[in-house]
Formats: sequence, structure tokens, C-alpha cells
Amino acid sequence: MQTLALERTSRDGVELVLVEGELDIATASRLISVLNSSVAEAIKAVVVDLTAVGFMDSTGLALLINANRRLMLRRKGFAVVCPPGPLRRVFEITDMVETLRVCPDRESAARASMLA
Repeated sequence: MQTLALERTSRDGVELVLVEGELDIATASRLISVLNSSVAEAIKAVVVDLTAVGFMDSTGLALLINANRRLMLRRKGFAVVCPPGPLRRVFEITDMVETLRVCPDRESAARASMLA
């Protein structure tokens, strides 16, 4: 059985969503709910930390692209934490590193989200 653990915190106007496990069509509905709340309540930006995600399919990528788009419409920032490795290759292959502001750590992601 695939599992997905989520934790959401807020600091200095930035919503941080920590994701752990496998992000795919079977687990995406849980992240959709958390992202919807984060997008609605973000004062400045949303940062999604995928450091502990072992697998992500196109459903997960689509969720992140959609969250970014909705935040852009609200003039809010967005960034993704994804250190180098197999998961980051998904963003590189799809040419989404710059669009989604994919960063190797939370500090750089928080800074990048404010530049949106």
C-alpha cells in the first residue's frame, strides 16, 4: 500500500508543506486538499518540500504546476524543495526547474518563492 504523509506549517507568511512517501494518482487527493488550503491561506508564498518523497508521477507534477498557477494569479510566490537525485530529474526532464523554482533546500526555496 502506498503512503503519503503531509505536514503543514506557516512562518513569516510562507506556508510550508512537507511531503513524505509516494506522490502519485493513488495518493494525490490528500495533497490536493492540503495545497488548496495552503494556496487559500498563504500571505506571501507556498513552499512544498519533497525531500522525503521517494516517487512522484505526472499527477504529482500536475498538482504542483496547478498550485503555482493559482498562486501566480493571486500574486503570491511558490517554490519546491527537491535536492539532487532521481526525483529532481523529473523536474529537469520536464523543464520545470525554473518554472516551479525547484531548489535544493528550504532556505533557498523560501528566498526563491519571494522572487515570484
